[in-house]
Amino acid sequence: MFIHLGEDVVIKANEVIAIFQYNLFQDERNRSFIQKVMENKTFIRIGGENIKSVILTGDCLYFSPFSPNTLKKRSEQTMT
Repeated sequence: MFIHLGEDVVIKANEVIAIFQYNLFQDERNRSFIQKVMENKTFIRIGGENIKSVILTGDCLYFSPFSPNTLKKRSEQTMT
């Protein structure tokens, strides 16, 4: 299964470690977590400044304009 994160970015659903709401990272402690992760992983911003979710995979950190709920629903859809 695949998840469309926005624009032309599609990843395998089984690569996702976690999906977070972006507004959780307004807190200083959580912001430091993201900064540490960004130092060790590739960082990809999708859709400009309209960020609603942060997707963590084994080697990348994605910032997506779609909400975590939308991404969850997309990950559960099957292709027919």
